[in-house]
Order: sequence, then structure tokens, then C-alpha cells
Amino acid sequence: MVASDDRVLITGLVHFFDGSGPLIGAATTETEALSCLNQGAADLLVCSYELDQGGDGASLVAKAKATHPKLKCLMLIRRPLLSTIQAAIAAGCDGLCSHERIGNGGLLSVLQAMDSDGSHLDPLITGVLQHHHNHRSGPSPLTDRLSIREEDVLHGLCRGLSNAEIADQLQLSVDTIKHVVSSLLRKLEARDRTQAVLIAFQRDLVSPPAPIPRWKS
Repeated sequence: MVASDDRVLITGLVHFFDGSGPLIGAATTETEALSCLNQGAADLLVCSYELDQGGDGASLVAKAKATHPKLKCLMLIRRPLLSTIQAAIAAGCDGLCSHERIGNGGLLSVLQAMDSDGSHLDPLITGVLQHHHNHRSGPSPLTDRLSIREEDVLHGLCRGLSNAEIADQLQLSVDTIKHVVSSLLRKLEARDRTQAVLIAFQRDLVSPPAPIPRWKS
């Protein structure tokens, strides 16, 4: 299921998913998208934050998750403002992808990371969170609640890396990384890795160097 106020984007997404499975519908408003979801058995919702008729992707995801809790939701962020990112995470999005990454295999890599890791934030999105954190407060050490390995993995999550990428950098198995991520979610009381990243910045658990976020208007 795809939903966006951008009809060119909808056409591109329909073409992208052609042959990968049945597409139950494409919508430009929240009402249309919810109607399609209620009529079909979708397992993935890809939507923009912006929708027609005053709707927004965060509201759509929250309502869709309430009636279809197993539905995976990927939100495409056109302008990655902090308020937009926080709203998307609070709504229960399993993945956030900036528009800049949609082409050149970026969207596919995000979907693959969501499939293997459960959820995923792309590096530009985590860069915005880092930028806000570093301007809000000075560097803070990691809490004593986390082990050194958990610190390393959390830093990887906050850089927008997938489990496979973290495993490669730390020279550990992917199964080990999955086990550490599960431990982190318990300690941070996070429902998934996207919320864990937000909590890490909100509680000053990480202080990685932050690039200045860039986006197209």
C-alpha cells in the first residue's frame, strides 16, 4: 500500500513494487489509504508525511497500526524537520527514509534493513537527531547501565547503520548484534530500534559527531 500527496512519487513507487507482490492500493489522502487497508491484507505501508486534504503520514500510520498491529510502515520524509521525525517515530513507523535516498538503490536498502532488523532510520534522519542533540546540550557519557558492547552497538544504531553493517564494523556475527539490540531495547524500554535511537538522544546517552543536516526544500 502506498500513500502520498505526490502523484509522481506514487507512480514511481507503483513501478518500484511491480512484480514484488500484490499492491492493494495507492492513495493521496488519509481516508482513502485507511479504506484500502481495511479492504485488503497489506503487510507494508509506504507513505509520505504530506497527504492531501490536510492529512499527514503520522496520523495515518498511528490509525493503521491501531487496526493492523502487524503492518510494517515506512515513511518517506521530504523535509526532515525534528518535529516531523519525532511525530513519525511516536506514530510507530518501522522505518524512516529521506527523499534523497529513494533513488539509486536507497529505498531498497532501507526495506532490506527493515526486513532483516525489524526497523531502520536512514543516516540523514539520524543526522538530524544528532544535530539537535549537539545543539541542545554538551557531550555526555554513556550511562553505566550499558555494557561497552551495548555502547558500541547503540552508536551504530544512532548512525543509521543496519545490523549487518554494525556486525561488519565490530567484527561480530549478525546474530550477536541482534542479541545486543534486544538487550538495548529492554534496558531503554523501547519498542523498537527507531524509538531506541530517539531515547538515546533524549536521555543524552550518546554524543556522536553530527554532520550539518541538508535537505531540499
